Amino acid sequence: MGRLKFVPILLLFIFALVYACSSNEEKKVSHLEKGTAYFEKGEYKSAELEFKNALQIDPQYIEAYTKLGETQLKLGNPQEAFRAYSMVAKLDPNNSDAQLKLGTFYLLGKKIKNAREKVDAVLSKEPKNIEALFLLASVLEMEKKFIEASAVFEKIIQLDGKQTRAYIELARVLVYEGKISEGEKFLKQATDIDPKAIPPHLALFRFYISNKAYAQAEEEIKKSIDINPENADLHIELGNFYFRLNKRDKAEAAYLKAINADQKNIRPYMVIAGFYDITGRKDQTLSMYKKALDLQPEDIRIKNSIARFYVTNKKVDDAEKYITKILKERPQYFPTRMLKGELLVYQHKFDEAILLFDHLIKEEPKLARSYYFKGLAHLGKGENRMAKTALGKAVELNPKYIKAKLLLAKIYMREHDYSMAQKESEEVLGTAPGNYHAKLILGNAYLYQRKIKEAKETFESLIKLEPEKPAGYYRLGILYRLIKEYDLALKNFEKAMSINPNLMDVFTNIILVHIDKKEFKTAILKCDRKLETMQGKPELLAIIHNLKGKVYLAQRKNKEAQGSFQKALKENPNFLEPYYALGRLYLAEKKEDKAIDQYKTILEKNPKQAGPHMVLGTIYDIQKRFDLSEKHYRAALDIDPDFVPAANNLAYLLITQDKNIDEALGLARQAKEKLPYDPNVMDTLGLVFYKKGLYDSAISEFSDSLEKIPDNAIVHYHLGLAYHKKGDIHRARIELEKALSLNQNFDEADAARQILSSFHP
Repeated sequence: MGRLKFVPILLLFIFALVYACSSNEEKKVSHLEKGTAYFEKGEYKSAELEFKNALQIDPQYIEAYTKLGETQLKLGNPQEAFRAYSMVAKLDPNNSDAQLKLGTFYLLGKKIKNAREKVDAVLSKEPKNIEALFLLASVLEMEKKFIEASAVFEKIIQLDGKQTRAYIELARVLVYEGKISEGEKFLKQATDIDPKAIPPHLALFRFYISNKAYAQAEEEIKKSIDINPENADLHIELGNFYFRLNKRDKAEAAYLKAINADQKNIRPYMVIAGFYDITGRKDQTLSMYKKALDLQPEDIRIKNSIARFYVTNKKVDDAEKYITKILKERPQYFPTRMLKGELLVYQHKFDEAILLFDHLIKEEPKLARSYYFKGLAHLGKGENRMAKTALGKAVELNPKYIKAKLLLAKIYMREHDYSMAQKESEEVLGTAPGNYHAKLILGNAYLYQRKIKEAKETFESLIKLEPEKPAGYYRLGILYRLIKEYDLALKNFEKAMSINPNLMDVFTNIILVHIDKKEFKTAILKCDRKLETMQGKPELLAIIHNLKGKVYLAQRKNKEAQGSFQKALKENPNFLEPYYALGRLYLAEKKEDKAIDQYKTILEKNPKQAGPHMVLGTIYDIQKRFDLSEKHYRAALDIDPDFVPAANNLAYLLITQDKNIDEALGLARQAKEKLPYDPNVMDTLGLVFYKKGLYDSAISEFSDSLEKIPDNAIVHYHLGLAYHKKGDIHRARIELEKALSLNQNFDEADAARQILSSFHP
């Protein structure tokens, strides 16, 4: 009986084993088919996952390794592709395709000997293998053996006279050797072999473009279109050709013909959407994206393009809507997760962005873009050192990543590391000689290193490059003002203003030059004229009234100055500078008690006013009656929690009194968010960073502040402190000495002298 019981159990076990094998076979094939479907749709990350799932079931699944290799190539992961093809070659040593793929990898890695071994191994068995002969020709080209390479291409043509690729490659080698007419002859032969074949026509078209024979190029592409009118890609090529020649109307017409040629093909819609985006026609951009989506409603790439359009155009709600929808459908879709990170940076949600980019980098460690945006997020948090590390990695992965190098250059400028800023901008110009931003940074780096001649030449080249942009004239004006050539400074400032009359930095410098020249009437007259043109723009009016107050102060006309500063605050109560000016004015005239009584009376009549509390807080601050100044700053914030001047000054007071540093940080960041370009706010936030030991971030803020107020002794002192703590004695000495040269008696002057005395000669 026991034996009879055992037989059914054994049969059941065998059935389960066979069923499991059958089930695994079906699963691995299913994964392969899903991966292939994703691959054909261009969703390579999803394809990669499916092929890897198939290989987990069967680690010797040659077809899955082959597909995985192709996918890794599409993803830009050559090392992973190499591993996949290596497994194919190991499992099937006679697989010529895999051996040739490995040979190609060796060639790309400039391992010519290894590449030659692979190609020779294939040719020893298959001497007429066309792909092997093509690879051999490439190896010979790499070895600069152009005659031998040409001979191999000729052999391919002898073996198969219809191999148009061989004609095209042979023509390329001949052109490289300077045999232009012979190259053209072989390209024409390629077009004659199969007049309908598109690659030969495109090769001849591009040959003419490279030789600037634009009329012949146009004729050739049109000839191909006449033969293949239904081919949308050819119309797109023609459109791109016109776009490069700045013939935008013709480009648009060609792109529209591409749509008509193949109305169910989404590519023409996507291309013309990009064209409309570049040319500033946003409504038409979105319309074309949506037409593409109507054709393929499930295409996640189109949805991602629409989401990116919204992010680029700062339509946050629409962007979030699309991103959320995509990630609900495909939670791990890499391009949209990347886009979400970029949106988080734009929204200043830096911690969330950094966390997301860390995950993306873990998945794709060689994608420079992730490091770039991670660097941006760290920079937004004031973490300069971490920002530089991330940006440096982006540049390491992509040495031609211009945006990353420019951002690095800007950080170095903020840190006063002008030689490194110069180096980064010069490297950008080595890749892109006409890059405007790189030239601007380079000119500024020269200027701050007192390389006047080089700076002047660079700013002049900016003007030559983009004569309708004001930045070159403005920076040249700054240079001339620095070397006290005031007439030339004014000439350039006025030119910048003629291009953009709303540039208040430029207008400020014009007035300051007139003050330097003691041309006070002219300065007042220009302020009055500017006030007339700025009606209805309170923030700009406040700046002009404040400037007018400075002109009156320079003439010791204190009453008029006071009136101008009060007008500035009436226009813009959030403007910090007039509060300080009024406080110092009352103190200088010894009228602070009278002013205090005046503002207290105002508050008695209407206690719900933040402005009078702010003035009182400023006066008490100057008198060093910090308990009373804190009381009034807090009162102003109780009335208006978003009142930036009080938030900034309370943060400064707390940090200088060594009180609640976290509260100070919150207040300083609140002020920076509302007034990102105010030099006093930058100084306050820099001081908070300094107290928290974030010296790189502090240096950036102080440096930005000095861009606006270069003659402020206190900010130079703060910058010197940060350099001192960082251990950069040379720069600390420069900044501390600069502070004392500007003002021998500022509040911390003795502390500056003490630090300087501690430095070894």
